[in-house]
Amino acid sequence: MNDYKVGYKKPPKEHQFKPKHQTAARPTGGKRKEDSLDVASWIDKPLTMKRGGKLVRIHPHEAAMTSLGKRALTGEHRAAKEFLKQCEIAGMLTPQQLEKPGSVFAVPHGVDPGVAKVMLETYGLPPWDKAEYAAVVAELERDEAHIEKLYQKFLEDLDHG
Repeated sequence: MNDYKVGYKKPPKEHQFKPKHQTAARPTGGKRKEDSLDVASWIDKPLTMKRGGKLVRIHPHEAAMTSLGKRALTGEHRAAKEFLKQCEIAGMLTPQQLEKPGSVFAVPHGVDPGVAKVMLETYGLPPWDKAEYAAVVAELERDEAHIEKLYQKFLEDLDHG
């Protein structure tokens, strides 16, 4: 006969799950329901809100950050902490350098454009420290004097053959 013992966690064979048995609670494969919510498109769908008395369409993230910023300004510490955290993630709390192509910068009056270029690349936007500015000007003058000497030597060598 059969030496299978029925007992605790051992149901009779006729009541056990059959191989590859599927229940209604755990369907496998197939497509998702067509009427299910598409979260990705919902997140990117613009919202309409009033700004300055006009209705404008904005991204949901902008709306959330605007709301969070307003709550932070009213003194809610958690909102302020979350707002600053989101600004840090977005890189908005780091000093911005002049990296964007097409940016416009007016050279301050009386500043050599070559010196201004070096100062921008090295120290960022003005105001610049006077000692750093003087060091860059002195280096530029030394370089120009050296170039002039090399040019004169070249002309002398050219004349002598």
